[in-house]
Amino acid sequence: MSAQLLIAPEVSLPPTLPAQLPPPLFHLSQILKFGKVPAGDFGRVVGIVYAAGATVQATGYHYLLFLDEQSKSRRELGIRADWIFEEDASLVAQELPSTKPKERESHQGNGWQQQED
Repeated sequence: MSAQLLIAPEVSLPPTLPAQLPPPLFHLSQILKFGKVPAGDFGRVVGIVYAAGATVQATGYHYLLFLDEQSKSRRELGIRADWIFEEDASLVAQELPSTKPKERESHQGNGWQQQED
């Protein structure tokens, strides 16, 4: 498997951070979807940042999504990653469902492999 570069849109940090940040609602590897975007894109959380803006100008948690191959923006436009603001996100799943019964992804060596239970 060859290494591929994942380029994320830039974010704007707030001028000052609160003394204490609230805990984020979502976590790495969860599957989120865009609730207010007609395309209905979804993907796995691969990054979290407290920012003033990313794809929307709003201060709070923004989650970097690695868009699923079935997401319209990835399928039709080739967009592989995008930021989603916490208030615009909804949880789809803790993990992506496997394509075959009793199959899951596991990381072994330098690549992702499918593994049967």
